[in-house]
Amino acid sequence: MGRKRQGHRRAQRGKTSICSGFLSIASPLSHPTRVVIADSHEVFRAGVCALLEGERNFQVVGLVANVRQVLIESKRTKPDVILLESTLSGGKADICRTLFTIIPSVRIIMTIWDHGDQDAAFFRAVKAGAQGVLPKSVSRVELIQAIHTVARGASHFGSECRLSQSLNDRTGVRPGLRMLSPQEQRIISLIAEGNTNKEIAGKLTLSEKTVKNYIANMFTKLEIRRRTQAAAFYYMKTYQHLAPVDGRMPA
Repeated sequence: MGRKRQGHRRAQRGKTSICSGFLSIASPLSHPTRVVIADSHEVFRAGVCALLEGERNFQVVGLVANVRQVLIESKRTKPDVILLESTLSGGKADICRTLFTIIPSVRIIMTIWDHGDQDAAFFRAVKAGAQGVLPKSVSRVELIQAIHTVARGASHFGSECRLSQSLNDRTGVRPGLRMLSPQEQRIISLIAEGNTNKEIAGKLTLSEKTVKNYIANMFTKLEIRRRTQAAAFYYMKTYQHLAPVDGRMPA
C-alpha cells in the first residue's frame, strides 16, 4: 500500500501541465491568481479556461459571455485579473470604471481582434483603463506571462499589437512625461482628449504652425509617429503615475 502511494506521488510530480514551461513561475500573489474570463465566444472561453486550469498558480473563478454577467460574477468572485474581450464593452471606459468601483484592486487585460484597425482598438483599450492588451491570437506562453505580469501590478501590452511595439518596454525605461516640456505636456494631454491641431492652437492661444512644431519635436523625443501612439503613451504614463497600485485611469 505504501509503495502504491509513493508511486502515485511520483506520477503527480511528473505530470506535465498544458503550459509546462511555466510551472516554475510562482503566483505574484499569496494565493492562486483568480481569473474571470469574459468573452462572447464559447470556444475562446473554454480554451483559455483549460489552459489556465492546467497551471497550479491560476484559479478560473468565472466564465461569462456579456457585460451583465461579468459585473455579476466579478462582484461575487472578487477576481484578481479579468480577461475582457474589448468588443464585449465596445472598448468603452464605463465597464472598466464600474469594475474598478466593484473591486478597486482588480487588473484588466483586454483582448482585441487581429483584423481591422488594431491601433485604434489598442488605444481604446488603454484609454478605457486596461492594464494589459493582448491580440486574440496570443500564444499560450505570452498569455501566461501577461497574467502574471498584470497580477503583480505591472502592465503588459501584447507583443503582436503593432502600436504596443513602440510603447511596451519604454514605459519602464524612459522618464515618461517628464521628458516633455510643460507646453508639450499640455499638448499631448489635448491630443489624448481627441483635439485637432486647430483646436489645440485655440485652447493654448498658439498658431497652428507652432502646435505642429511642438508635436513634431514631441514625436521625436518619444520616438513615435502617430497621434494614437502619443495618446496611448499619455494615458499609460498618466495612470501609472496617479494609480500605481490598482492601475485605475483618471476620471
